[in-house]
Amino acid sequence: MKKLFVFALASLLTLNACGKKADDAKSDDAKAEAAADAKADEKDPLVGLDKDGWDKMVEKMKSTERKQLEAKALKHADPNVRKLPLINYTQNLEKGYGDEIMAEPLLHVLQNETDLEVLELALKSNMNNLSYSKDFLEAYKKAATHENVGIRKAAMNGLINSNNIREKVEGIEAEGIKFLDDADADIRASACYYLTYYKYKSARPKIEEIIKSSTDEKMVASCVKGITELWYDNSGDFDENAYKTTIAYLKKTPRTADTPDWKTVSLLSRSPSSDWLEKAKGKFNAKDFVAIMSNIAKDANADSSVRTSAIDAIAVHGVKADLEALDKAITEEGVVKREIASQMEKAK
Repeated sequence: MKKLFVFALASLLTLNACGKKADDAKSDDAKAEAAADAKADEKDPLVGLDKDGWDKMVEKMKSTERKQLEAKALKHADPNVRKLPLINYTQNLEKGYGDEIMAEPLLHVLQNETDLEVLELALKSNMNNLSYSKDFLEAYKKAATHENVGIRKAAMNGLINSNNIREKVEGIEAEGIKFLDDADADIRASACYYLTYYKYKSARPKIEEIIKSSTDEKMVASCVKGITELWYDNSGDFDENAYKTTIAYLKKTPRTADTPDWKTVSLLSRSPSSDWLEKAKGKFNAKDFVAIMSNIAKDANADSSVRTSAIDAIAVHGVKADLEALDKAITEEGVVKREIASQMEKAK
């Protein structure tokens, strides 16, 4: 029995020793791996590099050399390295200029990136590449349904794009219009403005319906500002339908702190160019416009900044008698009355 006990004790000590050796071996392996990683990092000049360091590294490189380095950075395991070629930099791929080396890594980031900061930067950086291949459009369409608001907004800025890109990308208009129904109010409002700014004709019926009947005042205000820029003091043609839409909006009652929107009324209070006055002849009715602005100025429900901007608009498009009539109609003292007095003093 004593021999059996001694044998068991010896076996246990042997097992413990083996276990300790195994643990020590694992620990040694982990240390060796960490040391190898640290050594690799020391040799990798991209690890730990900030944007300033990156810019200095690439500023004197020839185009091909820079593209090779950018491609390497985009494939890097460290997201802080992957974002370096994307920060405040627009990637412009052109076929036949050696840009093929960049197309694959850029697409890989757009299609597979899990780091939200890197993905958002990639979407901002690649807007001009939507016409490079259908794969870029598909990547933006995927991002447009992302759960993260910042990612969807970055995708929107690509899909609601300028004419020179849009004309080359089949189906992009339909994708841009979808943002009018986004779950985020800021995205919906921004989409409405930029769809008008970039003249997405297929979006106009829906935008005009939003202005007419939506209860989302922030979105309506953004839509109206974009619509107003299509006819007032612009470099293009006088869009008569857009003019009618703005006028109908300005007449809308009851007015509130957000309706009409200050940005639109402020825009209309700017003195237009002589070129615009010429093309607006017979289309812009100054008398009716002044009457609408007078009603806004007199409406205590409207925001005070909107009311004072309406007075400024009367000073631009009306005559001194219009201001005098308004002065008699408003008896309340305050900023509105003072603005009338200020404009009457300047009026001839």
